[in-house]
Amino acid sequence: MVYYTNILFDFGRTNMQMYFIRVYIIFFLFLPTFGFAQSILQQYHMPPLERVKYSDNEKVKKHFEKARVLKRAQTVPIQFTTIEDPRTYQTNLRKHIQAQLPQLNNDIPHIAFNGDKTSALNQLLATLSTAHIIDLQGQTIEVDEPLILPANILLDGHNAVLMSTQAHFASVIIKQPHVGLVNLTIETVGLGIQVANTQQVILRNIHIPKSDRGITILGKSQFIELDQIFIQNPQAGIMIQGDVSNLWLHNSEVSNATRADNGGSALLITDAKLNPNIEAMSSAGALTEFIFPINHPAPHALLIENNRFVNSVAQGVYIDGGYGNVIKQNFIADNDKEGMCLDFGSVNNIVMENTFLRNGNRARQTDEDLKHDLVFDFGRLADGSSASKLPAIALDNAAQNIILWNIIRDSGGDGIKIVRTGIRNFFLFNTIMDNNRGQNSRLHFFGILLGSAGLEPDIDPNNHPLDFLPPMENIVAGNMIYGAHWAGILLDHEAAYNDIYDNMARHYLHYPLETAFVYHNSIVGNAWQPNTPPKKWWWQKLLQ
Repeated sequence: MVYYTNILFDFGRTNMQMYFIRVYIIFFLFLPTFGFAQSILQQYHMPPLERVKYSDNEKVKKHFEKARVLKRAQTVPIQFTTIEDPRTYQTNLRKHIQAQLPQLNNDIPHIAFNGDKTSALNQLLATLSTAHIIDLQGQTIEVDEPLILPANILLDGHNAVLMSTQAHFASVIIKQPHVGLVNLTIETVGLGIQVANTQQVILRNIHIPKSDRGITILGKSQFIELDQIFIQNPQAGIMIQGDVSNLWLHNSEVSNATRADNGGSALLITDAKLNPNIEAMSSAGALTEFIFPINHPAPHALLIENNRFVNSVAQGVYIDGGYGNVIKQNFIADNDKEGMCLDFGSVNNIVMENTFLRNGNRARQTDEDLKHDLVFDFGRLADGSSASKLPAIALDNAAQNIILWNIIRDSGGDGIKIVRTGIRNFFLFNTIMDNNRGQNSRLHFFGILLGSAGLEPDIDPNNHPLDFLPPMENIVAGNMIYGAHWAGILLDHEAAYNDIYDNMARHYLHYPLETAFVYHNSIVGNAWQPNTPPKKWWWQKLLQ
């Protein structure tokens, strides 16, 4: 950059003038890198969040005061004030996790294992009372019993394969601290790896080509690194459940998960109580838990970055009740249900700089799947997919989440959708293009939908953990919404005290903004361009 500034400014300048120009330019170019920590509210001069309390509408106030998800957001240990500078929060979280991970080095003794069964390896491990590195020598090791790793052990598979056609609860179990498992392939049925109630664990360069579920991280587990984890064709991918914190999942891929329920997502982060049969567990179990008061632990302070969650029959990422988590720079594509859900008490999370592509088409759901999701009656389209499509990002009973700088394209349904009870969420500076791919004679979809879905069939609102409230006090700002959405933004009925400003909408089918309710929503400063077809360039006209 200095080279270019010399070219631009050398002419007619003294050396001293050039020096100050270079310093000025370099300072402002790199200010975001080493700049001052600042809340996004301050940095982007956002309006105050609390607006409902000044309302003269008692009905709206009553709705707001009963929102359990907002009470949860204001009660969990990681508050919004902790995450409101997203860059600083994620940087500090990464450093904190890295500082506590075990150091994998060659200063401790090595032992070569030449056996071919996990039972023999377990016998060897049981004799060790100090730190060792175990080097597997064989190419194939039969899992005749679960491999249980003790404390202070690094097991280096050297690309060996743990193999079995017999179902075990888990092929590898880690319940002790200071453990590393690297360079290994696990070709077994059942659960690949279970990490439970432990800390300071590293899983690195692990391949799980087929399993019922790839990996579970359970209980009070913390300071866990999962790096270069590759899970293909499982029934379900990675599950993080319970009081798990300070976990770093990066440089990994989960693809082609085959279960259609929410528990079958490529990555499931849930506070639902553990079902004795882990593989039968889905996020539907969370409906037996209450969002507020908080009476059981939830995954928090997780850093999920630079991963691929692709081609699953369910969601790419399903977050059920997690808080203070960062989902950053992931590629989330071709999942048959949503790309990502923030549901059932997910609060104070950051979703930033991800790419969402071609999610929500519902082409691989069975009739039973659609009945379970209460959309079977919408029917199927000519291509066999459901007429009821899904968004790239969905929020249901979620509050104070930051959805920032994402690319959201080619979804079957909406780009971003609040289903119901979305409060004080931030949708900022996202690129939302060419969604509404599944528009049909029965349903159509939007760039951003602030929705007010009502009660589902057979639900007693007085005995249910969810609230069925309209969206309130959300901020939708600076988004570029481009392409053939039914409307750029929809404000559903009774949506109130939301701020919609500085957005751009182009080439929408009908409206830049459609609203069923305008009471005290602030809609200012948006670039609602005329609904004109894209311009044809001179060379396109020649080809006509």
